[in-house]
Amino acid sequence: MEDFFQTINVLNHPRKKVLATIVDVKGSAYKREGSSMIFMDDGTQVGMVSAGCVEADLAEWAKKVLESEEPQLVRYDLTEEGDIGWGKGCNGTIDILLEPINRKLEEDMKLVKKLLDNNIKVAGLKSLGHLGEYVFVPEKGEAFGCWESSFPIINFASKSGLMTDGVIFQHIYLPKPRLIVFGAGPDAKSLVSLAAETGFSVTVCDWREVLCQEQNFPAADELLIGFPRELLQNVSFSPYDFVVIMTHHFQRDQEILWPLLDENIRYLGVLGPRERTARLLNGEKIPEWVHSPVGLSIGAKGPVEIAISIIAEMIEAWRKPVCEKVEHLWTIPD
Repeated sequence: MEDFFQTINVLNHPRKKVLATIVDVKGSAYKREGSSMIFMDDGTQVGMVSAGCVEADLAEWAKKVLESEEPQLVRYDLTEEGDIGWGKGCNGTIDILLEPINRKLEEDMKLVKKLLDNNIKVAGLKSLGHLGEYVFVPEKGEAFGCWESSFPIINFASKSGLMTDGVIFQHIYLPKPRLIVFGAGPDAKSLVSLAAETGFSVTVCDWREVLCQEQNFPAADELLIGFPRELLQNVSFSPYDFVVIMTHHFQRDQEILWPLLDENIRYLGVLGPRERTARLLNGEKIPEWVHSPVGLSIGAKGPVEIAISIIAEMIEAWRKPVCEKVEHLWTIPD
């Protein structure tokens, strides 16, 4: 998922820091444009921009950036197969921008986090022609950052990478996806744990307090106890939400499923055979966007493998491009 949420957690650390961002990839590479990590002046590293091929050398460049307090663009050729080859034949080159995190950038990154927490997309632009210039543009609201010229056209559905002029890098920051699991049975433990590790914010809902406890779901961000009708009235859903129904209780599943069909959510999966889901809908046709049975068909057996199949399907749904949306940008107000 988004590296931003991993790096933002260490911004309050008192050490001096450098932000490393992949801005261009030609050929193949372990991670793509927009991937980022942080280097601290005590040697601590948070995140990765490769499979471990370049981080050690990049740390030396980060030291120079900390000393000069000037951004630096570094290129690695991953195609060489000899002892000096960074990627041992990964067949690609990557350009990485190193930026010292000063007070201004830190405050702006925290503002991005606040916008994302409110389910607002943010476009980030970095100038490679004038290193150090950057701007963040919310899908709703005013731009902020350190940018002197006018902006090009932004496509909030585009992939990360260089824009057509080749000197501006664009990345779209998306709100952290949330997985809402209805059902706190033993088989939900693997799903919640794996989803949290993958990068989802996880909420577990169940009417059985003896099951819905922190000791059973230490990786969950939120535990909600109550019957379906009560919970559905109190939960605000968004297009960044994923929902899996797995209470193993026919009536409760039915009470959960029907209202969710009218919600604008990214993913809805129902555990169990497709025939059971049809019965939950009183024989009506199962909407094409409902994943039933939930999870990719990989022959999964047991809670761990089933959790893997569900997470894989959720990742696929998350990566699929959303509808195109093009907006013109404005200059930062004085």
